[in-house]
Amino acid sequence: MGLKRSTCTQRKINHTLEPISVIIAAKNEAHNLPALLASISQLEDPGTDYEIIIVNDHSTDDTEAIAKNWDGLFGIRFIHFTGELAGLVGKKAALQMGIDVAKYEVLAFTDADCRLPQNWLVEIARGMNPEVDYLLGYSTIYFGEGDSDLRLVNFERSVYYMLAAAGLARQKAITASACNQIYRKSLFLESGGFEGIGEIPSGDDDLLLIKMMPKINKAIYNPAEDMQIHCYEDRDRKRIHHKNIRRASKYKYHPRYLKRLSMAVFSYFVLFYAALIVLMTTKLNLILVISLIVKSIAELMLSQYHLKMVKKQHLGILYFPQILLFPLQFLYYGARGLFGKYQWKG
Repeated sequence: MGLKRSTCTQRKINHTLEPISVIIAAKNEAHNLPALLASISQLEDPGTDYEIIIVNDHSTDDTEAIAKNWDGLFGIRFIHFTGELAGLVGKKAALQMGIDVAKYEVLAFTDADCRLPQNWLVEIARGMNPEVDYLLGYSTIYFGEGDSDLRLVNFERSVYYMLAAAGLARQKAITASACNQIYRKSLFLESGGFEGIGEIPSGDDDLLLIKMMPKINKAIYNPAEDMQIHCYEDRDRKRIHHKNIRRASKYKYHPRYLKRLSMAVFSYFVLFYAALIVLMTTKLNLILVISLIVKSIAELMLSQYHLKMVKKQHLGILYFPQILLFPLQFLYYGARGLFGKYQWKG
């Protein structure tokens, strides 16, 4: 299957390790930076040169003060971005600043609200062999210290990562994750960078991958624990609401194959709810019941296959509430993304 074909499983290193430039955009992230910087300080030496570029993107909090204490330590370099770049808005302008000053060909990206596993750079250096142009890693959402990963959002993310990996295997971009992706600087430049998507507030991951995919020689997915990033978000329901609308709003920028896939999923969920309504309002239909059971078993087995890869099989129990809630969420935000407006995070 596509998921297996795109997955990086070879542990032996048979290539010369390439140096790595890590780029992180940070806007008013003073509350998250200490934990991120602490995780950076504990990174294992990947056996090659690396640099950590943190772009202070017009921050008005204590980011600059934090930068003074960390700049120059553990390969960290702060860049204070206070201007504008023509044709680029939001995070993309800050990322472009980081890319422009990056010394190395391999560019690794994460977010300021994340914490890096000790062997993250080791896994990147191992995975980015000369044939590989793009590498995607797994990530988990937490809502604070001591929080459990047993959340619907993490089951949902697992499904998206599974789709992303299957797409990479077929050289078709389906989705991506800005908090844990790696690509070559030459690939970014050859693909035109953010040109054409620079004025869209989001899309520095999936829309960029769509642009780059025709130029990619090989793209892989690494679900290993040493590659998994922890991301810490707040519980602000309004922010989450607008984040979901923002994601769905990118539908209009997707290529035809991805629009067709989205519409197929939309129709699939409509039929699922229609089947449930029929079951609840008419006499028992054995064929319909069997169809729903087979559908659920197939979905559960496929999701567990991927959850086993990322060593999070316990999230499988969330399939049962998710099977009822996620289709409704998908249908709602699919409509809101087409016709609604959203607020960009500050």
